[in-house]
Amino acid sequence: MTIRENNKGLSLILYLFSFFLLLEWIYPLKEVANTGNTSLFIIFIILSFILYVFNAPFFPVFVLKIIFISFSLHHIFFDKPIFGIEWVSILLTDFMKNIGLLFAGNWSQLTNEFRTMLFFILLWLIMYLLRYWVIVRRNVFLFFVMTIVYITVLDTFTPYNSKFAIVRTVFFGFVLLGMLFFQRFVERENVRSTQKLMTKWMVPLSVMIIGSIFIALIAPKASPIWPDPVPYLKSYAGADKNGNKEGIGSSVKKVGYRVDDSKLGGPFEGDDTVVFRVVAESRQYWRMETKDLYTGKGWKASKPDATSTYRMQDDIPISLNKGLVPSSKDEKENRKKSKSASITLEQRSPNLVHTYGFTNILYNKPSGIDPEKEDAFSVNDATEKITAIQNNDPLYIRDYMVIYQLQRYSIKKMSQITGKNAQFDPRYIQLPEKFPKRVKDLAEELTKDKTNWYDKTKAIEGYLQSGKYKYDKKNVGIPKENQDYVDQFLFETLRGYCDNFSTSMVTMLRSIGIPSRWVKGYSSGEYQGAEGVSQNIYKVTNNNAHSWVEVFFPNVGWVPFEPTMGFVNNSVFNNDLTTKSQAASTTPKEEEDTKKPQKEQDADNETTSSDGFSFTNLWEKTTKFFHDHWLFIVSIIFVVTLISGLVYLKRSKWLPYILIWKYRARNDTETFSKAYLSLLKQLERFGLRKETGQTLREYARNVDNYFGTETMYQLTEQYERNIYRGENIKIDWEQTRELWENLIKKTTG
Repeated sequence: MTIRENNKGLSLILYLFSFFLLLEWIYPLKEVANTGNTSLFIIFIILSFILYVFNAPFFPVFVLKIIFISFSLHHIFFDKPIFGIEWVSILLTDFMKNIGLLFAGNWSQLTNEFRTMLFFILLWLIMYLLRYWVIVRRNVFLFFVMTIVYITVLDTFTPYNSKFAIVRTVFFGFVLLGMLFFQRFVERENVRSTQKLMTKWMVPLSVMIIGSIFIALIAPKASPIWPDPVPYLKSYAGADKNGNKEGIGSSVKKVGYRVDDSKLGGPFEGDDTVVFRVVAESRQYWRMETKDLYTGKGWKASKPDATSTYRMQDDIPISLNKGLVPSSKDEKENRKKSKSASITLEQRSPNLVHTYGFTNILYNKPSGIDPEKEDAFSVNDATEKITAIQNNDPLYIRDYMVIYQLQRYSIKKMSQITGKNAQFDPRYIQLPEKFPKRVKDLAEELTKDKTNWYDKTKAIEGYLQSGKYKYDKKNVGIPKENQDYVDQFLFETLRGYCDNFSTSMVTMLRSIGIPSRWVKGYSSGEYQGAEGVSQNIYKVTNNNAHSWVEVFFPNVGWVPFEPTMGFVNNSVFNNDLTTKSQAASTTPKEEEDTKKPQKEQDADNETTSSDGFSFTNLWEKTTKFFHDHWLFIVSIIFVVTLISGLVYLKRSKWLPYILIWKYRARNDTETFSKAYLSLLKQLERFGLRKETGQTLREYARNVDNYFGTETMYQLTEQYERNIYRGENIKIDWEQTRELWENLIKKTTG
């Protein structure tokens, strides 16, 4: 394939209009296919076009695009450290399995990660074809027609409104077609393309296009002649008005917080609607409610109507707080260590989220209400859902503050619980009478070598996160009438979302006698930036609706666990286990250190923290910075690359002055030879290429004819005497340098 990109400025303009056309393929994806993170696809397109403009070598382009695709997949699907190997291993394993599904024809079972990668590859191929059509064929009519058909079909059969998309496509498409027709004419007729000639062509073309679009917009439009075909096609396919097949029960739900969890399962669509915003010191899981009664199909509350009310200043005594261990016996000291999270609701709701370690919730009561006398909260005794109230009616507030203490769960204490003489509410080990035996057998098999509740819990959690079960929101089964929800997930479909993972873990734990419950709320949300010195801003959308597991440990309380693939538990676990061998290996020096006065130890600690250097902390801070500011970094790289590219494209304007400065202060035999060769390269950049087989004198005549001088021929004669005869022209360099400078300056015009 012959690439004609001599005029990089023109190529940049052609690629720019091609980019605008290609964007019309990306815009509808969010509405039609519920595709998020489309900005990553747009950045990928921009990156590819920039590399094409600079005609970068194949191998660096290939490596750069692979790296960008990999980092994009991590940003979309993984919450693990970007420079870790764990997510790469999971991704490669997932791809190998999907390749098998692809060749087997099981396309509906392909994971979202693999589909996203395929879409990146599709964009890669489309941009390669666009380059071929624009630079080689000088004709994008086929792509223009395909874009028009694509937009009109989506406008007809989907909710996407292409009113302005059609206008944009016609404008960009006609301009691109006109410019390419002009280029074909110039190349076919061997006409020298000048700015004046291009202006004479483009001005009438632009006037015609803009005038046509303006008339089309203001002119009256006839109503549709044909009736809408969509209702007929849906009725022909046996679907109802909402597009759901009768008798199948496969309607796709929208993701988000639901009140009714009695029938879990089935696919759902994403929803970027913002639910609330959080300003807090760190990421937290935001708890809404818990349910304790598993039916085999979903979850219900055992006592849905029992509620209690509390005032603003009251500590809300839900079961989550019964295991709270104050960090200090001094109440004032505890208050100093308390943290706060400011929450702003974007959706109208009286229900309030809370986090682990919370003590109370504060909000501004309406004027005329005494917060010390009036009840402020209603708490469901079974689900522990907290609702703001006024005069026993739901109160819709927008801003409130959650006061909490950061919880640290002792692994040592949890590992001491073996189940003997443990006291707990029996409803947290409830299971249906016809609970599948093979689920219990699996739980017993996974925990047969474990002796305490904590190790058993971690064994089941690790099994669900091992990669055997895939996180999928689209291809999720619905249990049949006589089928258990957990049994279907664990042994048949092996794919699902948070409800599948969390319900499976709770039921397996209950089957071996460990009290646990199902919790729903929201994950930590998307980082939006910093506020002040220590606070961060997070945006929580319906896509962050989530469910997880809480396990009850006597003398510890309810502890959260995260079995869902791809999610990370934000809770802090203190690894305070000490083995006998570790205790026995304490040296006399260590014992002496432990006997130091407390003030001396504190001084030592301060010295270490102030003077020491930790590569681990540096690495964590670096990776966190890249993870939180990756889009800004990509933007900076893009701007720097663009500026560097423009400077490089205009190098023929400024490089001669650098060469003049370089050779002006030198006066030796080698200087003239190097200066002459630099002049040849500058003339080539200017557009005066030396043809293959052409002698230097013939080439010099062509240059002199172009500029109307005899300078190049004189310089060439001296260069040949210096090279072939070995004559020393050091004495004549002053006069020769003036000729050389005058000629090389002419190439900057």
